[in-house]
Amino acid sequence: MVMKKIISIVVITCFYFVSHAQMSNEIFVGARSLGSDHSAIKAAREFWKRYGVGKDESWYKLEGGYIAEFSEGTSRYKSVFDRRGYWLYSIKECSEKELPKDVRELVKSAYYDFSIGWVKEVTQNQSVVYVVHIADGPNWKDLLVQDGEMEVQYSNGL
Repeated sequence: MVMKKIISIVVITCFYFVSHAQMSNEIFVGARSLGSDHSAIKAAREFWKRYGVGKDESWYKLEGGYIAEFSEGTSRYKSVFDRRGYWLYSIKECSEKELPKDVRELVKSAYYDFSIGWVKEVTQNQSVVYVVHIADGPNWKDLLVQDGEMEVQYSNGL
């Protein structure tokens, strides 16, 4: 249970920083605008190692580092780096169709009347947590799913 609380805190923190960063920071026009900022260059190299070159990503400078965003197919990716250019975590926003079969089955077996609205796959170190938003009319829940376990993170009270 302690591990789940730690993961919940990490997920909440990730969403806060990503949301706040997008609203308050200037965009670099592609990686060529990184100039002589060695940490930004290190972050870009780490990004290219993880995702490959040619993703047409947008870079944002954060108070505590950098964020790179790009889309591929119907998925949207965000990768966050610290102020020294080291990767911290990534978030993949995707649809139910891209959800791993075992995760989808776990959610649907417990909430068969609910539909899956959106999915966020959060990766940090070797851990992957799925945040799954489900709804049934006016009722909704945000679930955290990791390693075959699921818990309700947020709900509208029902």
